Amino acid sequence: MFSADDLRLFLEVARRGRLTEAAKHLQINHTTVSRHITRLERAVESRLFDRTSDGWTLTDAGSRLMVHAENVESAMRVAQEDCLSRDSSLTGHVRVIAPDGFGAYLLLPGLVELQRQHPDLTMEVVTANRHASLTPREFDLAVTIERPQARAVTVQKLANYTLGFYASRGYLVSHTPVEAIEDLYHHVLIWYVDTALDHSTFNLLYEVLPNAKARIQTNNIAGFIQAAEADLGIALLPSFIADRNPRLLRLTSITARIESSYWMSIPRDLVRLARVRAMAEHIEKLVAEQPDGLFAAR
Repeated sequence: MFSADDLRLFLEVARRGRLTEAAKHLQINHTTVSRHITRLERAVESRLFDRTSDGWTLTDAGSRLMVHAENVESAMRVAQEDCLSRDSSLTGHVRVIAPDGFGAYLLLPGLVELQRQHPDLTMEVVTANRHASLTPREFDLAVTIERPQARAVTVQKLANYTLGFYASRGYLVSHTPVEAIEDLYHHVLIWYVDTALDHSTFNLLYEVLPNAKARIQTNNIAGFIQAAEADLGIALLPSFIADRNPRLLRLTSITARIESSYWMSIPRDLVRLARVRAMAEHIEKLVAEQPDGLFAAR
């Protein structure tokens, strides 16, 4: 027979790959960790790790046990948080992965209220635009531009949004006028490097300008904005960000409607965690409270 504590130590070794690293993180003696692993292996009558000089790797039996151990871990977290009163301040960590535009320009500035409600909650916001390879182990909650393909997650569309072409006043007065979308071929365009986005999102520019050549390329929206403000060229930007920038003007002569969506996903075993629910509800509220026109209806 083994205990939940045995499983907790097993998970730590499996995730860190070394007994000593797990013991250090848990702040206990490595012999104690070893004793728990040995007891666990005796209980399941299988070797759970291959021990090599490069670290400890899971055997087939260890991989099967890890699924159950993670379920136990999740159930314990849910039980603990469900016992908290609704007025209790949440603790622990919640890790959010979000596109750079959403994360930097909407989510992070909008965390003030949530942080005041839960001052002991550590909120990690990691901006990333490539989401196809994400696995549920990497996040507690993810906002993505592409509909997530990961298994074992709950998915909902968060919002639709539009993009437009923007430039500085200085650039526009010193270059030929843009009266139709075809005129953009004669201007300096600012867009992503091809490794920065998943394929379909990267193609947003080329869906309206099939033969476009972006002469200024970077990997995030902050770079787009800096380049456009410096009179370098014309950038395709989410309107909920660029419409608020007094240094940029929208090219209203371009009437083509360019749209994309944000999706929110949560690993199924984390859906009931209070801190994850609180973050998900807060993100939905942030989107809902935006002025009319910044986000389209879902």
